[in-house]
Amino acid sequence: MGLSNWQKVCDGVFLFQDSCCVYAIQGPEGTVLINAGTGLVTDHLDEVAQNGSLTVLLTHHFRDHTDGAIRLRNAGAKILGPYWEQEYLIDPDQHFRERQIWNSYDNRWDRFAPVRPIPVSDWMMDYEKREIAGLEWTVIPTPGCTNGASSYVVNLNGLHLAFVGELICGPGRTSRLAPLQYNYNDFTGAVNLWRSCYRLMETKLDMLLPSLGQPIDCPEQAIQLLRENLKLIGGIAPGFVEQLDDPDDDDIEEILPHLYRSKYSSAETNFVISDSGKVMAIDYGYNTSAYQSPGKQHLSNRRPFLHGIKGLKKKLGIDQIDTILVSHFHDDHVNGIPMLQRVFGTEVWAGDHFSDILENPTHYDRPCLWHEPISVSRHLPNEDVTYWENIPIQLYPMSGHTRFSTLICLEVDGKRVVHTGDQIFFSTSSGLPFDKDAQPFTNHVYKNGIDLGCYKQTLKLLRDFQPDWVLTGHTKPYQTSPEWYQVIEKGANAFDEVHLHLMSLGDDDVHFGAESQGGKLRPYRLHLPDGGEAKFKGWILNPFSIDQKAVIKLVGPDDWKSQVIEVELRPREQKEIQISILPPDESCCRRQPIGLDLTVGGRPFGQVAEALVSVGVPRF
Repeated sequence: MGLSNWQKVCDGVFLFQDSCCVYAIQGPEGTVLINAGTGLVTDHLDEVAQNGSLTVLLTHHFRDHTDGAIRLRNAGAKILGPYWEQEYLIDPDQHFRERQIWNSYDNRWDRFAPVRPIPVSDWMMDYEKREIAGLEWTVIPTPGCTNGASSYVVNLNGLHLAFVGELICGPGRTSRLAPLQYNYNDFTGAVNLWRSCYRLMETKLDMLLPSLGQPIDCPEQAIQLLRENLKLIGGIAPGFVEQLDDPDDDDIEEILPHLYRSKYSSAETNFVISDSGKVMAIDYGYNTSAYQSPGKQHLSNRRPFLHGIKGLKKKLGIDQIDTILVSHFHDDHVNGIPMLQRVFGTEVWAGDHFSDILENPTHYDRPCLWHEPISVSRHLPNEDVTYWENIPIQLYPMSGHTRFSTLICLEVDGKRVVHTGDQIFFSTSSGLPFDKDAQPFTNHVYKNGIDLGCYKQTLKLLRDFQPDWVLTGHTKPYQTSPEWYQVIEKGANAFDEVHLHLMSLGDDDVHFGAESQGGKLRPYRLHLPDGGEAKFKGWILNPFSIDQKAVIKLVGPDDWKSQVIEVELRPREQKEIQISILPPDESCCRRQPIGLDLTVGGRPFGQVAEALVSVGVPRF
C-alpha cells in the first residue's frame, strides 16, 4: 500500500494533515498516533499501522485535536490523554454546565473543549516514563495554549523526537496567540509558554513535531527565537517581559548546614539533610517559578511542577527526595507529593490525626483539599519522639488555621527548629517578624475546624519548646526573640476576646463552639453506581452544658428512607456516629444533597451538615 496520504518525516515517523497534524510512529510492538484530528486518519491506518498495539496520545483537549479519537477507539485504538485535561475530555457536559457565561472575565479556550466525551482509558502523568509500542515515552509538562498541555519525547532510531502539540508551529512562531490570553486582557498563557520552552530545552532534542505546522529540525534555535519573539508582547502589555524569568538552577538556599529552603515554592518547602545524604522535605507544593494560573478554580490551575531538585543536585549532589513530612493537608502544601511518589518513590509521614484526609480526600468537606489521594507511609502519633535519620521529631496537634495541622519540633545542627505551618503570620512595616510594630495575623479559617483558646495553646507549646529558628508555611525562616512571644500572646488574647464578645460562647450558653458546626458526614462525596444503601460515618456535637439525648436522621428526596438514631451525649461532647439512607430501586441522580438533621434535648437544630450522593450514574 502506498503512502499517498502520509508525509514521511523520518524513518518510522509519518504525518497526516487533518484539522491538526496527526503523526504515526512505528514502534517494534505497534503504532502510536499523536493526536486524532477529525478522525479522517482512521481510513488510512493500513498505510502505516504496524502489527501490535494501536495507541493515540493526546497533547491537549482542543476539539480540533481530539474529536477523532472516538472513531479511532472504535477502530481498536487505546486513547491516552494528559492527566490535567481529564475533566474536559471525559466529562465535557459537566464542564459546560459549570462554565461561567455571564459576567465572565475568564478567557481561556476551555470552550474549545470536546462537545462529546473522548474515550480516554488512561492518563499520562507529568515526568512519567512509559513504554508504549515497545518505545519509551517521557511526559514533559508544557502548559501554554491550555493549562494541562503536555509534550511527549521518544528516542526512535537514534533520534530524540518531541511531539509538542501547538507549543510552536515554526522557528520563532506559535500557531495562535488567542489561547494564551487566559484572563481578560493578560498574556498569562504566554508566560507559561516561555517557561515550557525552557523545560523543553533541558532535553536534548533532534526534532520538534508540532500539531499545527511542519516538523522542525533545529529545535534549540527555533525555541530560542520563539522566546525572543514572545518578548515583543511587552510592547502591548506593560510588565509582561518582567514575568519572563527562568527557573534558577540554584533554587535552594541554606538556613543551617543541614537545613535548606526552596526559593520558588508557593507554600514554603524546607529540606532537612541527613549526614548520610538523605533528604526529608517539610511540605511540597507549587513551584512559583514554573507556572502561571488563570482565575478560574479548575484542577489544571493547580498543576504542580518539580522544584528544589536542581539546587539539591548542584549544592549537595543529591538527586531525589526520600521523605516528606506534612504540616497540614492544604493543597498548596501537598499537591506535589503524588508527583514525588511517582518519580522518586518518596515516603510520606504525617500526623495521625489528619492522615486520613490525605488518604481519603473525597470523605471530607474542608477547604483547600487536594483531589489526589496521598498514601501515607507512617501515621505519626502526637507528642511521641520519632527519629528520622537520627534527627528527633515531635508533632503536636494545632487548632487555629486548621484543626488538622501539626506543630513540628525538631533539632538540626544543634538548634531547636519549629515549623508552625500556616498558624501565625505577621504584618509589619519593616518586614521583620517581631519588631515593635509587628501585628499578628492569626490566619484562622472556620471551615478548617477551630477551637476557642487554640492560639494560647500554640503559644504554650512554643514557650515549652523554646525554638531557635522558626519555619512557617509562607514566610522566610527567622530566629526567635522575647518580643516574638509577646506578639503571639497579643494575637492569641485578641482571638479569644473577639469570639467571646461577639458570640454566645459562655459555659451556660447553647452553642456549637467557635466553628459553629453541629456535625459532619463522611464520606462527603459518595458514589453508588449500582445503587444500594448510602452509609455514612461522622460526628455530632452536644451544644448544651448538660447531658442530653440527640435524635438524628438523614434528609433526602421524599422517597428515600433514612435510619432514625438516638444518641446519648455528655456536656459539649462530640461523638462519632454511623447512619444510612436507602434510595429507591433504579434511582438515578448525580450529586444529590443529603442533610443531617439534628435534634438535641428536644430542640431542633435542623440540617447541620450535608453530603453529596450519586446513584446509578457512571461518574460522580
